[in-house]
Formats: sequence, C-alpha cells, structure tokens
Amino acid sequence: HAVPSVGEHPVLGIGTDVRTIFSGPSASALHKALGFGEVSLLNPILVHCKTSGKPFYAIIHRVTGSLIIDFEPVKPYEVPMTAAGALQSYKLAAKAITRLQSLPSGSLERLCDTMVQEVFELTGYDRVMAYKFHDDDHGEVVSEITKSGLEP
Repeated sequence: HAVPSVGEHPVLGIGTDVRTIFSGPSASALHKALGFGEVSLLNPILVHCKTSGKPFYAIIHRVTGSLIIDFEPVKPYEVPMTAAGALQSYKLAAKAITRLQSLPSGSLERLCDTMVQEVFELTGYDRVMAYKFHDDDHGEVVSEITKSGLEP
C-alpha cells in the first residue's frame, strides 16, 4: 500500500526494506512482529517515518503464506494514545470477534447474548441491550446485561 507524505520516499511497495522508510526502533518492531506466529494479535504497531517523523499504525496480516502490512496515518487527535493502549484495544476487539466467530450456528439468542456480553466488556457501559424490531417499528429486548445494582 502507498504511504502518503513520508518525505523523500513517496511510495512504500512490495519489496521495500522498511529500514529505509521507518525509524530504527520502528523498523525493529516491525521485524520482530514479522517473526511472531499470530501477527494479528500485535496489531496495530505504532511506527514513525525516518525522514519526517510522522506516525503511522502498521497493521500486519498473514494472507496465504505471505505477510501484508497496511499503514494508516495516525490522526493528530489519536497521537496521545500509546502503542500499548492501541494494542490493548485491538486485542480486546480481536478476542470478542474470535469468540463470536467460534459460536455454533443456529442460535440467534446465543449470538445476541454473546454480543451483548462482549460489547458490555469492551465499552464498560452500565447497560447493553440487543433489540429485535418488528414490522410496525416497535422493538423488544432480546438480550440485556447491566452492572450489578441496576434494574434490568
């Protein structure tokens, strides 16, 4: 994928040595990640351009025996997020997605219960509900979880 505005190197493409584009610690982090068995658990990895210092999130995917790295520019309002915070958020979301994907098919009730539980854990909200909407646009709660002490 192309990386916009990284200074002297306008495009990062297939076969580009990351050490020519990213800072030493960033290239090192990418190199270590590429040797990790389950690379998706490490995403995103915060890296910095060698010439401009601009931050990017590197997101690594293993696809049919190859490794693909997507680079997303870090938005200015995201900069305070630490790499550890981004990694923790990604891991929590990945865990929730894996849990949902591992559910046996056929039970919409179980899917809703699991989804509500995962959203509750991810967000920390006091209450999370799943609704089923009917043709007349009214809804009924099909699954709900609340913090202890709240009325269901």
